[in-house]
Amino acid sequence: MKILSTTPELTFNDVLLLPGSSNFTITQDTQKTNIKTRISKNLEIDIPICSSPMPNISETKMAIALGKLGGITFIHCFQNFSKQLQQVREIKKHHVKIAVSVSDFSSKGLQHVSNLLKLKTDLICIETAQAHNSQTIAFLKKIKGKHPHAEVCVALVVTGEATEALIKAGADSIRVGIGGGSHCTTRLVTGVGRPQLSAVLDCYQVAKKYNVPIISDTGIEHAGDITKAIAFGADVVMIGGLFAGTEECPGPIINKNGQNFKFSAGMCSNQTEYESKSAPKDYIREIKTIIKKIIHYQSHPDNPFISTYSQPFSFTHEGVSGLIPYKGSVISIVGDLVGGLRRSMWYLGCKNLDEVRKKSKIVIVTPNTTRDNIPRI
Repeated sequence: MKILSTTPELTFNDVLLLPGSSNFTITQDTQKTNIKTRISKNLEIDIPICSSPMPNISETKMAIALGKLGGITFIHCFQNFSKQLQQVREIKKHHVKIAVSVSDFSSKGLQHVSNLLKLKTDLICIETAQAHNSQTIAFLKKIKGKHPHAEVCVALVVTGEATEALIKAGADSIRVGIGGGSHCTTRLVTGVGRPQLSAVLDCYQVAKKYNVPIISDTGIEHAGDITKAIAFGADVVMIGGLFAGTEECPGPIINKNGQNFKFSAGMCSNQTEYESKSAPKDYIREIKTIIKKIIHYQSHPDNPFISTYSQPFSFTHEGVSGLIPYKGSVISIVGDLVGGLRRSMWYLGCKNLDEVRKKSKIVIVTPNTTRDNIPRI
């Protein structure tokens, strides 16, 4: 056992940003701020927002909506190859950028990457729970060896050491974050993880030497969190739970006691299962059964989620599932997030995201400040 530091590490509620001197007015925040960014070495997007490759978040509708707003969606890998390819074909008809997550490291998985690239997939993401391992590095090298010009992102890491190993193996961007998502129980189940802002900072300090962008993947609850992540080194933030329950998420609207919901499952929950090509009817039947169980379980107001420990499972689950109140279109949520980011940049006196990273002044706060941050009327 080795204690690396006795200094507490930081996440979003642990810090605030100090205002700076601005040479444009508050009403000019939209016109004077440029929020374009890179999500990988050679791929730029218009807003620093992408959606998480969660099965109840990121499919065709989300990709089209978020792509038209200037962001990008990571199509999830909890489905068969043919369905992923079908979604990419449909999405590309709308002339938007798209990322696709892959988790099959076999020769079939490598061929699937080739097929995705033939359809003009903009970014391939190697999806793992913890990417600093020999299998991930070997698969990354195979992709870059076969497709040297492909843009490849790798997930997930929380250390500079892991970041450097993956960049040296060919990664064009790095997704940072383990265990801090709204649907995630990894830190409770395994004791593994890292406070998000400290993780981003550590990885950024390595990645910037190689000119490789960082994606902060976990923990975004408010627009101000986006600015904080960027101040600590992120180029893009990935959002999952905040987009759950929107119109663009896969799945039907479920009415319970006069209120509308959508079902949402964590990536490693016991309700997230790979869709079998041979049994689509069984898959649909199982989803319906899950939804019925959730509605029954959530009849008590103190039970917002299904406990991962109350269900039988064949592997250790690290996430929760539940019904999320229906939120309408993701378009309005992204509008609020982008508006908050631009307003934050006015407070900081920054005209682009690089200035946010270079000029931000950060103070560490106590739990009492967290109470001060929220309305109390």
